[in-house]
Amino acid sequence: MIHYFDDFLKKLRQKDELLTVNRFIEPNLEIAEITDRQASLPGGGKALLFNNTGTDFPVISNIFSSENRILMAFDMESTDEIYTRISGFYKAIAQNQAGNRFLRKPPFSEITQYAPKTGNVGSCQEIALFPPDLNRIPFLRNRPYDQAHSIHEVPLIIRNPYMNSYSIESTRLLWHSKTTVQVRFEPDSQSALLINNSPQGRIPIALFFGGDPLYTLTSMIPRSVDVDPLLLNGYLRKKPIIMVPCLSQPLEVPENCDLVIEGYIDKNAQTVPSVACGDNTGFYSIGGKEPLMHVTCITHRKNAMLPMIVPSLGQILSRRALTRIISAFVETNMEQSVAPGVRQLCYPYFGRCGSAAIVAIKKFYPGQTHKTAHAFWGSGITSLNKVLVLVDEHVDVYDRSQVNECIRQHYNPSRDTFFGRGPLSLSDHAAPQRGFGGKICLDATAKSTACTTSSSIPAEPYQFYHKSEKEPLKNRSEALILISVDEEIDLNDRDMCLWMAISQTDPIRDTRIENGILYVDACTKKQGDRGVTKPWPNVCCSSMETIQTVDSYWDRLKAGDPITSPSYRIQALLRKGKAQIME
Repeated sequence: MIHYFDDFLKKLRQKDELLTVNRFIEPNLEIAEITDRQASLPGGGKALLFNNTGTDFPVISNIFSSENRILMAFDMESTDEIYTRISGFYKAIAQNQAGNRFLRKPPFSEITQYAPKTGNVGSCQEIALFPPDLNRIPFLRNRPYDQAHSIHEVPLIIRNPYMNSYSIESTRLLWHSKTTVQVRFEPDSQSALLINNSPQGRIPIALFFGGDPLYTLTSMIPRSVDVDPLLLNGYLRKKPIIMVPCLSQPLEVPENCDLVIEGYIDKNAQTVPSVACGDNTGFYSIGGKEPLMHVTCITHRKNAMLPMIVPSLGQILSRRALTRIISAFVETNMEQSVAPGVRQLCYPYFGRCGSAAIVAIKKFYPGQTHKTAHAFWGSGITSLNKVLVLVDEHVDVYDRSQVNECIRQHYNPSRDTFFGRGPLSLSDHAAPQRGFGGKICLDATAKSTACTTSSSIPAEPYQFYHKSEKEPLKNRSEALILISVDEEIDLNDRDMCLWMAISQTDPIRDTRIENGILYVDACTKKQGDRGVTKPWPNVCCSSMETIQTVDSYWDRLKAGDPITSPSYRIQALLRKGKAQIME
């Protein structure tokens, strides 16, 4: 049973899933480059333990890029076992809620025995730093045009005063000073809602690292408000989570964490402009304002180690394992509480998790596809989605050929395309406004009336072309969807093309339907173009200097055979300028 992060690392060593690097590695750029190389290997490579970062704490990266390591984190034998356990949790939640609603004294539920418990002191408080100093923590600079040091996908805990429970979500941190850090809350997130509705001016929050690896995994998964994340973790572990009071804030944190940053957000203070930073979209995030967290205390275990997630490049296939697990959580939650017709959900790895989704539904009445799309976009779990493809329940949404066949047979752009507007991720640079833009749904379910599209439509009903082509229909006249991309994009690299199609478009501004064909403009744009009100960011990748530096000492890392940097594929897409493209 995994309780501390040390336990997880022991399992990784036993299964030969961990590489230990004892040589000093520069947290500026080099940790990210080495992590990129491991993550680009088939199966996601191995986890990396950097023992010498120039700070008090070792860093562990590339943890969840492998299906094997995700299974080890859950302490389960197969993904089917994970799905069964997740489904059992949501069914138990539904039964417990029904009992509370209709019975004066609800019957004992299996789930209640895993409710979190409170202790007096935990191992996460073996050492306390008063006054706090964030300079002792290894914030990373991952990309050459990053203007701040950052840590990504950090679990943040905040009290939910309405339900006497906690909300835990992952957030991005930007170092601001030795006692302040910028935190990012997505639109419509539970944390943003709780802060906005709080009657207090100062809202206590805490950030925590390490401990049970499920803390990091489940913090990245959207959940409905009535699902207690601590109860979820206890249920998955078959053991209640022990919480201990923070030393400087009226808050509790899991006692087995490696490190805890305590502090508060002043909701009445002005937000601070954000600087450029590489993001999980594969592009830099530029512009916008984010609140400051004022740090009041830092506590940690002796010999604490910090798991960190390096934001991936645009083309890292190892994200498949993580997105599949997240898809399973969201799918079960959606089916139980939001859209009962949902049978299967897939978040494609080539888009930021949630921005694109393929959903199989059990369709049995007119208008159900429209209802499902609006339920999808209206739910707090999936509200940041902008591209939704609906297929029938028998379709394997993880099989691209089956999905393509559904689009080829059942999708008519003029009839089966509909649009909406709503919140989008703050990291979606194509949105006309930060955090707000268009949404599109493609209805590829079977229709009661025969589809009139031609039987000669190619196996891939979407075709890509370079924007310089004057006659894109030439040799592509049977395509249903035509997507224009920049000249630097290799049209034979389908994953690269799909990444651009998701990342570089606003579904309303950049699409049109003409003569029964859906045209999509997935090219780089500039401020001042039609509907483009913001600067356009550059793609993220390592610099040639960093690549050559890592090449020069690779043999001394004892990390196996040399690995070609995946940044070479991305560098061809770089444009003049730094984080922001020069216009």
